[in-house]
Amino acid sequence: VVSLAELGFVHIKGLSVLRSFRLLRIFKLAKSWQTLNRLMATIGKSIGALANLTLVLVIFIFIFSVVGMQLFGQKYTEKFGKDIPRWNFCDFFHSFMIVFRVLCGEWIESMWTCLECAGWPCIPFFILTFLVGNLV
Repeated sequence: VVSLAELGFVHIKGLSVLRSFRLLRIFKLAKSWQTLNRLMATIGKSIGALANLTLVLVIFIFIFSVVGMQLFGQKYTEKFGKDIPRWNFCDFFHSFMIVFRVLCGEWIESMWTCLECAGWPCIPFFILTFLVGNLV
């Protein structure tokens, strides 16, 4: 029915959204295909656990972002003045992005910049963030 409505209104640009409703056919297929039905049920049950894990990860990133701001934030402004590098601990947003970057594995460049302005305390902070973050 949705496809017929879409064919009737081809000249209207906004109705191309109706194509996305074709994806709902998968749910109709899941009723008749037992394996797909079981897979969809398993995915539905695991979403709750995924939400809890995401909450724990956000809390972890928040804590390490605030600690990084407190330990290293002022040292960036002392060292670089107004030419603060893109990845810094000066404000919460950039600190949050550095911790997220560490969790993604792109932490070497950020650690070297931090090491340049704050010294050796950056090393245990970054290694601890990387290890604990990957355990979470």
